[in-house]
Amino acid sequence: MDNKPISILLVDADAVSRNYLTVSLTEKGFTVTPCASGKEGMIIAWRDHPNVILLDPSLTDISGPELIARLRQDRRTSSLPLVALGHQDHPAEKDSLMSAGCNEYVLKSGLTLQTLMDVIPRVIKAEESAANKGKLIAFLSAKGGTGTSSLCANIAMSLANQKTDKKVAVIDLVLPIGSIADIVGYRDSLNLVTVAAMPPEQRTPAFFKDNLPHILNWNFNLLAGAPNPELANHLSGERIGDIVRMIADAYDYICVDLGRSLSRISMPIIQSADIVALILGTELATANLTLTVWEYLKNQGVDPSRMYAIQNRAVGLEGLTKAEVEKQIGLPIRMTLSYMGDNFTVANNRHEPIMTRFPNNSAALSLKEIGLQMAEIQKARSV
Repeated sequence: MDNKPISILLVDADAVSRNYLTVSLTEKGFTVTPCASGKEGMIIAWRDHPNVILLDPSLTDISGPELIARLRQDRRTSSLPLVALGHQDHPAEKDSLMSAGCNEYVLKSGLTLQTLMDVIPRVIKAEESAANKGKLIAFLSAKGGTGTSSLCANIAMSLANQKTDKKVAVIDLVLPIGSIADIVGYRDSLNLVTVAAMPPEQRTPAFFKDNLPHILNWNFNLLAGAPNPELANHLSGERIGDIVRMIADAYDYICVDLGRSLSRISMPIIQSADIVALILGTELATANLTLTVWEYLKNQGVDPSRMYAIQNRAVGLEGLTKAEVEKQIGLPIRMTLSYMGDNFTVANNRHEPIMTRFPNNSAALSLKEIGLQMAEIQKARSV
């Protein structure tokens, strides 16, 4: 941080508490903006982007968890440090606020100010470290059969080839059966289910950096998906977010294959992704479903600027044109992959990247361009 005072947004409906904390924190050298309602707090947070938010969840206009969730769903405040100020040692309240996206939970007491003097610098430092995490690219579609998994693997390979100084990881979160392992020819036992079953203290960034298998000829490291539905049924879904965060600490680019999943597991990943690669084919039915998905994502706070729509003609020649799809879904198509006939399937069956098997095919050249564009998008956003 620079030499400017740390700015704090204090959201507290209780006037006595609000005034006390405002005066006390100001005397400690912080710049404090107090407000009494959740809605006012959201407006100030989105407008001013303070260094940290202190929130008493006992608000009259909006619940604490809902306010936190809305702040986390907006890109302007998705990673902003947020500390809840609780009134009692109530595990259920703490769990609710932490699950919504709070960084810390501090009880209001005679030691509140002293505790905050320790907590505030710590959460700000953690946020600054998080800014250096790997860039997350979520791949999803509204309908099966659009080649989402294959494109996830091939675009990850394109990124790895063009950014040779960076480490790329692929995470297969398609349930109940992952598909990227079959595409790249991976047969070993380490996968999403076995990793989720590990004790939390073992699932560290260092573990994933050292143990995720490097896929020969693809130039990325893979966390394969569930090998069968039976094992997928034993998957601890609440651990997936932690797994993604640990891998993001260990790699520069993380490509996550979500398939056609919109769930409590996939939505936090989509909302936090730097790029959302939305894959669709050429059929009118797919376009209609894609519009439904996009409308839902917008309502969940996903910024249109993060969307990277790809029309995959490699899996079908007939159907809607690029212009017709754009009109239907209300999003620009960033890239259209040309029809490849049986070559698309041939490359997958041979466990080879399309760019390696058919290097002069126009689809292979488009995949190379997608990797370059995504890398440039990430570079521009990190400046």
